[in-house]
Amino acid sequence: MSSTSAHKMSDKIWTYSNGLSMLRALLTIPSAVLLWQGHNYLAYSIGVLAYITDLLDGWLARKLNEVSEAGKVIDPLADKIYVAVITGMLVVQGRLPLWFVALVIARDVLIMLAGIYLTKRTGFVMPSNTAGKIAVFCMIVMMSCVVLEAPAWSIEWSMGAALVMVLVSSVLYVVRFFNVLKSPTPPTSVA
Repeated sequence: MSSTSAHKMSDKIWTYSNGLSMLRALLTIPSAVLLWQGHNYLAYSIGVLAYITDLLDGWLARKLNEVSEAGKVIDPLADKIYVAVITGMLVVQGRLPLWFVALVIARDVLIMLAGIYLTKRTGFVMPSNTAGKIAVFCMIVMMSCVVLEAPAWSIEWSMGAALVMVLVSSVLYVVRFFNVLKSPTPPTSVA
């Protein structure tokens, strides 16, 4: 494959992998409606499907050579939409504390704004870091415990793990943000 066609591949928005990420964002709607109506197990089932799309989209992007700058934005954005809406719904239902969800959403908004600034300033799209992916996994476990009405200790432990990973990933994002800004030449974006 020539470097020109490889470059074009990285600019594509409409790919199978990005389609899975967009599907995940759309799955937020029925999941939230079902949760609101008290159909916890159906909402959970859709949440599992959403999580499967999260596992598959990156793998598919690499397998089909569809890794794109757009995908590096769409994938984490779909995660953030799903987590924000579902945790917000759980706050409204009195099943999660507002402070926790506000902290997670504020962190996600700051990361998105910093990413937009960094891209405009340097052309570098900051992909998710491993700690951020673990934080999302911990959030999924915690939301699962809440939705499935697991014992209180499991909700507390999973919330604690999610909080630790949210803080760790935030620190790593801040460090990477300033390293990219200080760098005389922006790094090449890697999946």
